[in-house]
Parts: sequence; structure tokens; C-alpha cells
Amino acid sequence: MCILQIQAQCYDKFFEVSPDEPENAELMVEDMISRILLAFFGGGTVDDVAIDFPADQRMGLLHCSIQIRAQCSCQYFALFPCTKEHIRHCIEKSAKSLLRELFGSVKIERIMMSPSASDSENDATLSWRG
Repeated sequence: MCILQIQAQCYDKFFEVSPDEPENAELMVEDMISRILLAFFGGGTVDDVAIDFPADQRMGLLHCSIQIRAQCSCQYFALFPCTKEHIRHCIEKSAKSLLRELFGSVKIERIMMSPSASDSENDATLSWRG
């Protein structure tokens, strides 16, 4: 299993989710990421989604920071080539597209994948940072 971590920033005049209900937004993001894991890895689990809506909004724009942690079987990546760059690119493109539906403008700041603690001795090739 691999640990997948995604960090994103979103800015827009309007969000499709309410900053007053972050739990609902987190559940929607969890569902979206689950769909990405299913499409690319045949499944996986979303361990945590945290969305921070700061009270300090500037220039009339809403802002939020999104942190996602998930697990998937990287060796089952469905597309070729199965390189870390291609995996990262596919996840970034899909996550950005789906998050854009809820939050408008999306910037994926970081995607990190690393072997889970139990797999780190067996597959060091997946330990990389995007």
C-alpha cells in the first residue's frame, strides 16, 4: 500500500459548498478522491480530508486549504507508463478537475506518495515527492 497526500489551495468568488458547513465539504471531497482511487488503482481508502476556511477573506474572494490523506495499491495503477511522474500527473489532473466543480479555482500545491510503513522495506521505488 502507498500513502497518498494531496495539498490544494482554492480561491474563487463563490464556492458550491458552504464555508459554514466544512463537514459536508469534506465528505464531498472524500467521495471525489474515492472515485479517483477506484479509477486509477481499483480502490483505496481515504483516511482524512481536512478543509480550512479562514475567516480572513481578501479582495472579495473565498479561500480554503485542503489536505487529503489516502491509501492505495500503487502497483495496480491502471494506466501506462507506470512511472511516478505519470501517476502524479494523472492524480493531479483528476483531483484538480473534480475539486474545481466545488471550489472554482484550484491549485494543487503538492502530491506526495510513499510506501506505507509495512511496505517501505519491500518497495522503496515508490518513495518520492511531487
